[in-house]
Amino acid sequence: MGAARTRGSSLFPLAGALVCGGVGTLSGLFASRARLAAQDYETLGFERSAFLLMRDGLHAGTVRGLWFGAFVAAALGLAVGLTRGDLTAARVARWPASRLWTAWASALASVGTSAMLIAIEREREWVAAGDIVHAIGAAVALWLVLECLGRFARKAESHSARATVVASLAGLSLAFPALTWLARDVLALGPARLPIVPTALALTVAAIVFVWVRARAAAQLAGGDPSFVAGPAGVGAIGGGVLVALGLNFGVLEGALGAPTLSASQPLDVVVIGIDTLRADATSLYGPSLHGRDTTPNLRKLAERGVLFENAVAQAPWTMPSFGAILTGRYPHEHGGFSLSGALRESEVLLPEALLEAGYSTRGVVSHTYLGATHGFTQGYEHYDASNALGHRAITSKSVTDLAIGSLQDAGDKPLFLFTHYFDAHYEYMDQPDWSWADDYKGWLRNENDYENLIKNRQMVNAAENRWLVDLYEEEIAYVDREIGRLLDALEKRGKLDRTLIVVVADHGEEFLDHDSYGHTTTLWQEQLHVPLLVVPPGRTTPARVKGIVETRTVFGTVLDAVGLDFADAARKRSLLHKLDAEGNEVVDPQAKAFSILWLPDAQVAWGKRMRISSLREGRWKLIRHYTWEKTLLFDLESDPDEKHDLAESEPERVKAMLPLLEAWTTEQDNRGAARKVTLDKDELRKLKELGY
Repeated sequence: MGAARTRGSSLFPLAGALVCGGVGTLSGLFASRARLAAQDYETLGFERSAFLLMRDGLHAGTVRGLWFGAFVAAALGLAVGLTRGDLTAARVARWPASRLWTAWASALASVGTSAMLIAIEREREWVAAGDIVHAIGAAVALWLVLECLGRFARKAESHSARATVVASLAGLSLAFPALTWLARDVLALGPARLPIVPTALALTVAAIVFVWVRARAAAQLAGGDPSFVAGPAGVGAIGGGVLVALGLNFGVLEGALGAPTLSASQPLDVVVIGIDTLRADATSLYGPSLHGRDTTPNLRKLAERGVLFENAVAQAPWTMPSFGAILTGRYPHEHGGFSLSGALRESEVLLPEALLEAGYSTRGVVSHTYLGATHGFTQGYEHYDASNALGHRAITSKSVTDLAIGSLQDAGDKPLFLFTHYFDAHYEYMDQPDWSWADDYKGWLRNENDYENLIKNRQMVNAAENRWLVDLYEEEIAYVDREIGRLLDALEKRGKLDRTLIVVVADHGEEFLDHDSYGHTTTLWQEQLHVPLLVVPPGRTTPARVKGIVETRTVFGTVLDAVGLDFADAARKRSLLHKLDAEGNEVVDPQAKAFSILWLPDAQVAWGKRMRISSLREGRWKLIRHYTWEKTLLFDLESDPDEKHDLAESEPERVKAMLPLLEAWTTEQDNRGAARKVTLDKDELRKLKELGY
């Protein structure tokens, strides 16, 4: 009799672990299928990408489930140990009057709560206040259920009623942890994303265990076989194992999709270096910087064998919509990530997705929260590191370069796509010890250098203080340039520069009282839209400059064109490589235009960011339509590069020619549909507020 109880006790924790593993596997399977549908891989024919997504989803779900199940097993094992393995129905039925009931309740609640929080942290590397509340709520809910069972047991007089208590505890022990995890998914994703199959699985296992245990417990209480626990525990273990095997088998079946459907006729390595908040005139690519310095010597050296675009226009004045345009080749309203709580549409194809399908190793290292998984930027990457998205007071460029160099070393023999993003030029401007440009200022702003304070008191900032802020900004640019230099050195040591396409691009610029304010996000002035853009094809040894207007979103088509990828022909036709002829001379396009847009529908009025503006750049002319203020502005950038003199009234014919084009384009963008919305927790909202968004 004792041996049977011991065998049953030892199987019970294993059953709990495997049930959680099975639920995790099926959760991963169905989540992956949902992502496949959302990303439209079937229509695109991206079979390799579909396989990799399914494989990674199954792996993540199974590991998460089994890892969580390990904590469940620990809780059950602790409770079993406290009972000394004596799990006969007669003793379990007496638990309300003994220490054993408290042992089970405390073990399940405390270990289960800790497991929930640790599992969440492992999944996304941080825990929000809502997660803590949910975990505590789950523990309280468990205590309430157990208390109700205890009250029922104390009043029970029949063997049948006592058997019901025993069976309820057994079913609850196996199902509750999995149901708690699934409930958290529902709260995070919304009822529409309810994981029905895994939930049904957990409830079914609980029901089977309940029926089995109740029958055997009732028999034992009436004088039958005392080893009733071994039966349901065995069923739970076998059932959980079968479910894990079925889930993995689904992964194997999906793996039949495997082979790439795209091919690159020139499979060059591709390195895209994205620099946050870098206005073109703060670099030394186009001449001395704002304060006459050589702020970017490494980029300037790189430009000596590349093509520098003198009039590159960003498609938006802030990070998410602008880098979204660069990586999809589409305008912000087309890719969907144009609102503060927005995200790229999952059906949009990012550059790494197309290259992954063509057999590339795709890797990303980023340092901005807007470029993370929440906002859709991880699509198509085999490895994506956002650990340096640490906010406005962190200095991260060295770490970004270290990780990027590691990615070069880990890439293997496959062609490589690497997206490396540098954040440090973004506000808050931090003093860099290796540069002394900002050391002389000793005024009040040095101790009050906070973004909100700066915006609210900008009328108090004099020329010396504004100069100090620009000095800090240029120190940070020089620091970023030095780290890019380290990455370029690593590329050269890798020995594949003759097979590597390098693109350097910024998402937007920054204002320093150019138009009476600071920062970015809410205007379309040149200091925010005119950004550096440099393309270095492999094997090029002489510099070239293109004066014509280009859009930064053409980076997408440029890479596809350079590697000869048979995808998105229309995008490839917009390649920047077509701006030069065979002799290296610029091919002038008199029809060249650049559109930019800003629309923040989810900004609160009090933030001062609820702006709707679009602009058109055509030759020397720039037209701005400010829908929020109901104004139309026209500037001649050749005679007025600082946009100080509005010519809308004195040049009515020019406005008449350009405004219909801009209005038609803006209307077309509006008709693309609403932005995809994501839920931002308090922690991310705090980070974005600190960054000035």
